[in-house]
Amino acid sequence: MGEVSKLFNIPITTLRHYHNKGIFKAGYIDKDTGYRYYFSDQFELLNNILNLRYSKIPLDRIKEYTENGDISLLKSIFSEQKEELERSINELECAKKSVEERLQYIEKIKKIPDFEKILIQHMEAEQIFTIDKEFRKECDLEILVRELGEKTNFSHSLTLGNVGLFMKPNSEYREYAGVYLINKNFKDLLNVSLKTAGEYLMIYFKGKRESSAKYYKILEKYIKDNNIETEGLFYEIALVSTSISHTEKEYIRRIEIKKK
Repeated sequence: MGEVSKLFNIPITTLRHYHNKGIFKAGYIDKDTGYRYYFSDQFELLNNILNLRYSKIPLDRIKEYTENGDISLLKSIFSEQKEELERSINELECAKKSVEERLQYIEKIKKIPDFEKILIQHMEAEQIFTIDKEFRKECDLEILVRELGEKTNFSHSLTLGNVGLFMKPNSEYREYAGVYLINKNFKDLLNVSLKTAGEYLMIYFKGKRESSAKYYKILEKYIKDNNIETEGLFYEIALVSTSISHTEKEYIRRIEIKKK
């Protein structure tokens, strides 16, 4: 067995496994020592098995082929495996895309210009799916976020700064008016609206949602002091939270409202 292991560059444990599965049995087993011997005319079969394994063919299908193999069966096995590999490639491509999006997102948040300062920035239009339901408690927010994922089938998109909160202007800034999900690919869904393009007053700050009221009031004061007309609700979004970092001092949020 050791010689075959070296010749084909495969572990002895693999040869034992193939033997036990009945895929590639030793030609002779010494009753006294238990040593397994293989004959040279078995090497072609082992080569075939290794080639099939290279194509990720499951062992049970290889066993079926080695016992009853013909061209028709081999074609069927390869056709099935081609479909399985294509599914795996698609899954890996989706996983790769997700990783790339995460990296791009991290680079984007590293470029945030200023914290705790009023900024005016142009924002492009975005599709948003909304749930208009007032809430205060964190547990109620979690329920609404789960509802967003269920209603849109975009649960995988709930971690990349795409979930936001609505707040009514000139309020106590304790009770939110609802939640929304940003995505470019909504199709045939009710409650989808357009967050219009335009100039937005905004403020970035570090902290958790419990700190938000302070920054709403800062924005509100700036708007009043500068006689700025605004329209619509405030939008608040967590850019960095537990889905990105478990270090609270790295949490980043943004509050914005559209100028008329």
